[in-house]
Amino acid sequence: MSTAPAEDPTQDPDWHLVHAAARSTVPTPPGLVDRVLRSVRGLRGGSGELEYHQDGGRLRVSEQVVVLLARRLAAELGHRIGGLHVAAVAFQAGELEVLTTIRYGVHADEAAEALRAHLARALTAELGEPAPTVNVHVVDVHLD
Repeated sequence: MSTAPAEDPTQDPDWHLVHAAARSTVPTPPGLVDRVLRSVRGLRGGSGELEYHQDGGRLRVSEQVVVLLARRLAAELGHRIGGLHVAAVAFQAGELEVLTTIRYGVHADEAAEALRAHLARALTAELGEPAPTVNVHVVDVHLD
């Protein structure tokens, strides 16, 4: 399941482009700080309650529980996919926002989509229907 590179990325002949990009100033993406702060606040106590349909009836849980469960599952799945680290999870407007960092050389779009799909299935299996929409955002790149 891993999409990790086979060799040391610093030996890539285009590595100088990475250094050039690192020296450039990049503005913070719109809403990123707000999503991270919502995630931190969510862990301190979500304001809402969610209801899921299960075989034996209905399950009611707080947004905080959904965020904690999603973070744990996403971290495990990111490790299995390879090269993904979960930086933050927030519950915003009825959807889960998962912020990740990705190892240099891993195909970001494929890894993020794999995490999104696997996490959505895992949440449905744990909670029942309807599971919240999952959005995965790659917000940074790391070497190891």
